[in-house]
Amino acid sequence: MTQTVHVRVRFEDQAFWATVDEYPGVFATGDTLDELRESLEEGISLVLVDAGADAGIGERQVRLSPLPPDSVASGASSELTLA
Repeated sequence: MTQTVHVRVRFEDQAFWATVDEYPGVFATGDTLDELRESLEEGISLVLVDAGADAGIGERQVRLSPLPPDSVASGASSELTLA
């Protein structure tokens, strides 16, 4: 399953941080955009595990496509793949 998510990226105090519109409560940080993406994948995965526990669904592997270099200036959309 693939869905587009909207990631709000900021750069402050020499680090990136982001939230995901479609997953309230997911907050991530990273020193690079790649670290930020990995942290976002982990945060989304944790939200899905909590939601899936009630529905009897196990852990899902979450992959976000790379965040574009201009994410901070424009915001970003990323493809989220659940397996």
